[in-house]
Amino acid sequence: MQLIPIEDIVKMQPKGLVTIPIKIRKRVGISDNDFVRVRTDRGRLMIEPVRTLPYPVRSYTDAEVREFIELDKKESKELSCAQIQ
Repeated sequence: MQLIPIEDIVKMQPKGLVTIPIKIRKRVGISDNDFVRVRTDRGRLMIEPVRTLPYPVRSYTDAEVREFIELDKKESKELSCAQIQ
């Protein structure tokens, strides 16, 4: 299904605020308080909806990441040695 492009002209407000017209927000699925990604691409400003996970995601400390990496190295070495035998 090909979508017909929608465009509109809006005015840049103080502090860089821009209102995205409702018809465009509805078309791309952006609702109040949603997150969007803003980036540039070949001189164009791109605004894309960002989907977030509906549940919290755990963050790992640097020490935990190092521990996981060391464990992976150890297990990889053990598996490699077991395959040789």
